[in-house]
Amino acid sequence: MQSHRRGQFALLGIIVLAVTILAILAQRPAEPAFAFERGSMQSAQLIHLARFCLAIGCSNATLASLVSSLQAYNSTEPLLMFPVVQAYYRCSASTNRVENYTFFTIQTLKGYEIVALGVSAQSGSVLNVFAKSYRGFTYVLKNTTLTYCHVYASPFSPIPVSAPPCPLSQPIAGLVYCPKILDPSGVAEIKQIGPCTWAVAIPGNYTLRDEFGIPVKVIVRG
Repeated sequence: MQSHRRGQFALLGIIVLAVTILAILAQRPAEPAFAFERGSMQSAQLIHLARFCLAIGCSNATLASLVSSLQAYNSTEPLLMFPVVQAYYRCSASTNRVENYTFFTIQTLKGYEIVALGVSAQSGSVLNVFAKSYRGFTYVLKNTTLTYCHVYASPFSPIPVSAPPCPLSQPIAGLVYCPKILDPSGVAEIKQIGPCTWAVAIPGNYTLRDEFGIPVKVIVRG
């Protein structure tokens, strides 16, 4: 029953993302409907698969397994997917930023093209420190700012004229999304103060979660 529910949520995520992308694409000049809708739906499926991979602990082996499962499903259901010829995952970290990337190379009617997801969590300097009692424990929380965002890139998606900044070290142009952020343990304090920007109070280097279950690793500076 639990795996069935997870499957339903995964399918719902694909549908919601696909509808969003298709709604934006509908504002563009008309193009061949068959290949256009086919590519948009596949982009949504691959991006949702990439988010799921990050949520469960991504690696190149895990990503390849997920793509293989999707392609196997495509062989029995009319998903009309373009072939995925390569899937690649990479994570990088610096003194104040953690980035995760997934890249898919697909073979379309125009040749080899890229679908990508970039996720960035960047923290600022510590602004102040204070004590917080929670469930019988006292925590010393450090107040800082956090910029967190997703970038969804696809040959079938337009690049917005204006969007919140997403500090990716590797340039990926696409749709910028600011997911909700939470702390499952309830220790941290989180308040959104702008597009893709939060004020967070955390007990040192700390991992939050976004609405898709993806870990949001916050590196404390100072």
